[in-house]
This record gives sequence, C-alpha cells and structure tokens, in this order.
Amino acid sequence: MKYIFASFILLFAANFLSGQISGKVTDVTNGAALPFASVYVQGTTNGTTTNMDGEYFLELDKGNYDLVFQFIGYSQLIKKVTYKGGRLELNVSLQAEAVSLQEIEIKANAEDPAYAIIRRAIAKRKYYKELVKSFSCDVYIKGNVKILDAPEKILGQDIGDMEGNLDTNRQGIVYLSESVSKLYFKQSDKYKEIMTSSKVSGNNNGFSFNSAREMDMDLYKNYVEYGRNVVSPIADGALNHYKYKLEGVLVDEQGHLINKIKLIPKRSEDPVYQGFIYIVDDLWNIQSADIYLTGNRVQMPLFDTLHIRQTYVPVKQPDVWQIFSRTFSMTGGAFGFKFGGDFTGIYSNYDLAVELSDDFFGNEIMRVEEGANDKDSSYWDNTRPVPLTIEESIDYYRKDSIKIVRESKPFMDSVDRVNNKPKFVNLLFGYTYANSWKRRSWTLQSPVNTFQFNAVQGANINLQLDYKKAFDKLRNKKLAIGGKINYGLAEEKFRAAARLQYNYDPKKYSRFRIMGGREVVQFNEAEPISNILNTSYSLFGKKHFARFYDKKYIRIDHGSEVANGVLLFGLVQYADRSPLTNNTDYSFFNKDREYAPNIPVNRHLVEGELSGSRSFVGGISIRLRPGQKYFNYPDRKYIYGSKFPDLWIHYRRGFNFKNGIRSDVDFDRISAVLQKRNIKMGLLGQTSIRFESGVFLNNDQLFFQDYKHFMGNEITIGNSELYLMSFRRLPYYEYSTKKHWVEGHYEHKFQGFITDKLPLIKKLDWGMVVGANFLYTAEEKDYLECSVGFDNIGFGILKLFRFDVIGSFRKGKYDGLGYMFGITLPIDEFQM
Repeated sequence: MKYIFASFILLFAANFLSGQISGKVTDVTNGAALPFASVYVQGTTNGTTTNMDGEYFLELDKGNYDLVFQFIGYSQLIKKVTYKGGRLELNVSLQAEAVSLQEIEIKANAEDPAYAIIRRAIAKRKYYKELVKSFSCDVYIKGNVKILDAPEKILGQDIGDMEGNLDTNRQGIVYLSESVSKLYFKQSDKYKEIMTSSKVSGNNNGFSFNSAREMDMDLYKNYVEYGRNVVSPIADGALNHYKYKLEGVLVDEQGHLINKIKLIPKRSEDPVYQGFIYIVDDLWNIQSADIYLTGNRVQMPLFDTLHIRQTYVPVKQPDVWQIFSRTFSMTGGAFGFKFGGDFTGIYSNYDLAVELSDDFFGNEIMRVEEGANDKDSSYWDNTRPVPLTIEESIDYYRKDSIKIVRESKPFMDSVDRVNNKPKFVNLLFGYTYANSWKRRSWTLQSPVNTFQFNAVQGANINLQLDYKKAFDKLRNKKLAIGGKINYGLAEEKFRAAARLQYNYDPKKYSRFRIMGGREVVQFNEAEPISNILNTSYSLFGKKHFARFYDKKYIRIDHGSEVANGVLLFGLVQYADRSPLTNNTDYSFFNKDREYAPNIPVNRHLVEGELSGSRSFVGGISIRLRPGQKYFNYPDRKYIYGSKFPDLWIHYRRGFNFKNGIRSDVDFDRISAVLQKRNIKMGLLGQTSIRFESGVFLNNDQLFFQDYKHFMGNEITIGNSELYLMSFRRLPYYEYSTKKHWVEGHYEHKFQGFITDKLPLIKKLDWGMVVGANFLYTAEEKDYLECSVGFDNIGFGILKLFRFDVIGSFRKGKYDGLGYMFGITLPIDEFQM
C-alpha cells in the first residue's frame, strides 16, 4: 500500500506543479470523461490532448488566450481565458455535435450529396499532400499497452505475474513509455526524427520504441500500409471501394462548415476504413477523422480492431492545416491473452519556413540522443503535455521500485534457485542452469529433442552442451560456446564438434566465429532437406533423401557492417572429407523397400569426385544495400529497409597445397545475387524477386562438395520463407554444376486482391500466391517451374501455412505436376 499511496501523492504534485491551466473535459449530457480530446490555443499548435480520464493540463505564459476544446463527434468549444500565472482550473463540458442536413431534395435512386464532397476532396488530395514543402515540429508520444486478461498457463507452463506486470486479476500494463522528439519533413516523403527524451516504465536503461515516423497515417496518400495496403477514403480510386453517406453539416467556432461523412465499405473484406471523415466545405481538406480497421481487413489476426482518431488544425492562412493529434487504440488477443493499447502523438510548434537540405536527411531516419533516458521525474512533470492517469502514475512508481528489487543479486539468486531445480519436463526440452547476476547460463539439450535417424548412421543422438555469457545489461555483447557429441547406433561411431561465437558490436552487426570437429553433413551444406524431415521420411516412408559425407574440419569466419548498407563477410576453412555408405535398412514401414545408396544423383560426376579429399578454402562475401534506412539508438542500430534491391557478391577460392597442409582442390568461383523482397504493388499485393548468376573461373581440381548446389526439393513439405531461393520439384543434386549457371525466382502475393472476391475463400481469409523459378546450367540447360497456391492458411494468429501446386518444364517440355505444403519459419539470410 505504501507505493500506491506515494503514487497518488506524486500524481497530485505533478498536476499541481506543472499544470498551469488544467481541468477535465466531459460530456455535457452524462458527465462522462472524453479521452483524447484536443485542447489548444486557437491559431497555433500549442496544445495537448486529454488522457484516458479526460484530464488535461497546458503550460502558458501570462496573457489572453482563446482555448479550443475539440472532440470528434462533439461541437467545438472556444473559451476565452485571461491567465495571470499560478494554477488555473478550467473544466469544460462538450455537447454532442449539432448536425443538420441541408434542405436538399434527394430523388429516388439519386446520389447521396456526400459523393460530390468526396469528389472535390479527391481532386484536392494531391494539392494538400504537396502543399507544405518542408516543416519541423515537436512530437510527444505516449504508448500504453495493457493485458486485459491472461491465462494461468500456456502448454502446461506457468505464466506467473510476467515479471510483476500482472495483478491478482491477471491484468496490468506491460508497456508504458513516453518520448519527446523533433520531427523534420521535406517533400517527397523525407523524414528525420531526433528523439531527445525517452522514458520506459520499469526500464531506466531502455529506450522507447515510440516513433513519429511509424505513427504516420496520412490520409492524403492513396494507401497506408498496415498488414496490407489500406485505401484512403479520398484516394484516387476510393470510389471503387467505398460508399459514402452525408450524416450532416456542422459549424465550428471559426465559422467553417464541416461535412460529416460516413465511410461504408463496398465489400466486406476490402482493405478500407470504416467510421467517419470530416471534410471542410469550400477548402475540401480533412478536418478530422474517426475511423477504424478490423484485423481481418488487413490480414493481422492478432488485432480485433484498430481505432484511429486524428485532428488537423489551421496553421497558416488560407488553407494550411497540419496534424495536431493522432491516437491509435487497439484491442486483440492470442493464446488466451487479451490486450488493449493506446498510442497518442501530439504535434506542436510547427515551423513551415525551415530550410532543410537533402543531405540533412540521409539514411538515418531516426536518432535517439545519448542521455535521452537520463531525464528525471521533474523534467517529465514539466514536459509531458498529456497528464498521467492514476494507473499510469502507479505503474511508473511500482515498476521502478520492482526493477530495483529484481535487478538485485539476492533476488536474482532466489529466482535461479527455483528455476535451476531439475524438473520432469527437462527430459523433453533440456535443462538450463543460470546465474542471472553474472548473466551466464549452461544448457544441456535433451537427447529426446535431438534424436535423428538416417540410413548412414541409423538412430543417432546428440549430447549437446551450450554456454552463454552476456557482457552488458541489454545483452548486446555476448559470447556463446557450444559442443556436441554424436553417436550413430548402426554406424557405431562417435563424432564431436564445438563452436564459439562472439557478438561484439551490435551497431555493426559484428560477429566472430570459430568452429570445428567431426560431423556428418550434407553435400549441400545449406541442407535442402532438414534432418528432422529426413528422419520422418526415413522412418515412416523408408525414403532417404539426404546425402551425407564425413567432415573433419576447422572454420573461422567474421562478419561486420563496414559502412551503412555494406556488410562484409569472410571465412577460411580446412576440411578432411570422406565418403559414407548406408549402414542400416531399418524403417517402421515398407520393409520390402530398399534405401537408395548414399550417392548424389548427378550424371556429370567425374570418377574420383566422390572420393576422399582435403580442401583449404577461403572466401569473401559482400552485401550492398543502397539507400539503407535505419534507426540509430545509443546501444544499437535497427534496419528500416531500402527501396533498392540487395546485391550480394560471393567469391570462393580453393587452394592447392602439396607441402605442409595438404589441400587437393584448385578452383575459383564467383557469383552475384540480386534480391528484393516485398515490393509494394498497391492493392495488387507485393512482389519478391531473386536473380543469381555465377561461374567457375577455373575448375582444375575440385570434388562434388565444391560444386555449386541448388536448393532442390523432392518432398511435399517445405519452409515457405525459403521459396524465394529454392525450387519445389528440382531433384536435389541433378543440376549441381562446376561450370556456370543462372537462376531466377519470382513470387507475388496478392494479399486478398483476388481471394476477397471469391465468396467462400474470402471467409477463410486466404491469399493467392503465384510464382516461377528458372535455372540454367551449362550441363543440364534450362529448367522452369510455375506455381499457384494459397497462403495465410490457419486459424487466428496461427495463419502460418501455405499450399502450392507446381508444374515443371525441362528444356521447354512439360515435366510433371506436384504439390507442396509450406509452413512459415524464420531464416538467417546472413547464412544463406
């Protein structure tokens, strides 16, 4: 009770000291608080919004002011105020808007008057989008995400109180943060944000993820991207997607006629808003919007509803209006959790005459200044334009207090004593022993979880031990050491390998690795078929797709971003490689079937290229990403993306040594990859492309492991995240080459553009996907496959599945038809 009592005192003190003019905005009829109402000085953007309890405060110098109180759906109110200093309480009540329809005779089947207004707004859309050439402004953002209900357990595991976030009612704030930034803008769509202050509840060392750029929801653009592109109600093609109804006309205190127009989707699944948009008569600009999206419209099943309220205010005569406040309110849930959240942005102190060069913007679109999180409570009491609610004030005090306790050594040791006790589930998922105070842990992987089977080794189990150590509180710099012992029962042979990785500069994504030992690996070490799937097909279908060899090796590699968008990766590896043969014929079923030999199928293999060999190989790869945008935080860098494709250049050199370290290889291979994922195509969805071309400059001496291998497939299950760099019906090693090759991959996701028009499919919320993959090698010539399928298959948040039908062609002739089930799993393209 002490911290609750103290929180009330702090809240009262903050309002008393900082709120020069303060009060509450309510509904005149029932006295209900009006959250996120706008309060500002007429003719300026100096203002604030009310909090969830309808409370506001506003700092002003002494003088006479006209204060505007505005809430969407209510009549605007202007109060004349003479402020003489000190604390002034000003409570106001707003009347539900007095909307009146003009006396217009509407004949049967006649068009609603809203259409004429919308057409004028559409005609002026581009004008208003480009009207302000540049500006700067101050932005305050407060984000609040709250768990409304939480389960006791998930998959049998206790949820607990989520590190003190949940109360006894299984509710609580899980994210509360405030930030103050300077936002700069220049046509066309150049943004830069400098965050000067940041506060995160319960994390004094953390930085807010609030971003004015990410909160941009400009209805003057044709589309705004959420899970998919959503059509603005005044977009050039909006009349194809919306129906409109004029609800009435109201007059604001400046004498503007404001048309209230209801937005009605033409089709139930179209990516459009619902709600109301307010258009200023004669000017035909947006005065405000009160709109919402449902999760199924934007293919974001985590959300039930996303509610958006935004208000524009006049900044310069005759027709310059700028955004003053924007609030996103969301509800949703998954896995038994229900949540709600609000993010409110206040935009003030616009400078429309600021001179900004193109060089000022560059690729850094957001920077958080050093010390932004060092501001004390008195700074925030005097800075925040939106007062904290009682719940928020308690959350700050409570979590800051809890954080001190939870970061103490006695508390961490007590938690470790409980968590480090062995449990039955460790037999299935492994056991971890942690020392949280020293930020290190040891993990013993469960043998049950690492079981594999293949025709070479038979049943084989890995005994794996991992050690992790973090060197800073945010765990940006860390060391990982792992070792494993593998034993194949049919082969009766032990193997062991170890690995060390050090991530030392998160701003440059720098990492150093050294690994080595003895392992059974696939000829294509990118693993076109995973060991888990190969195990399943072997035991249940007696089909052995993977092809293995024995590898004794040591490898050292290093990767780092040497300049923005320039990633450099280098490696050296020495390996002793030996062929392997099948040692078991076991399977659960199909006893009469025989496993195929452990020999890759490629008719261009030369005698001896599958025999034992030793190789010393060096390589360098460089990734160029022109125009890479990023968020620059004091502790690390977050990539925002680029409108240009990535260009990878790979070079591999096999060295032939006769003396000292023997190496039997002698080759040079160079290749280039051009890739771009998720190219936005408006309502048509998004396209992804990947092209690769390469050549062996010499192949004087090499073995099959050194060939260029491709990501083929001969099964019906795959990872859809790999489809842009793989083939669905290409045999694993048939097209492997030691000469030159060209491959291309194309994929387009319609994101509902087609399926929304199919009555049954649109209810399932599936999306159509088409694709094509092409390969040409010097030996086998051309191969082509085309596919069509559906993605976004599943239930609720688990829409991770996909189904494709694929037709293939060899040398221009039809080769066959197949199908494939896919699941979306994350990949590390740094490795690929």
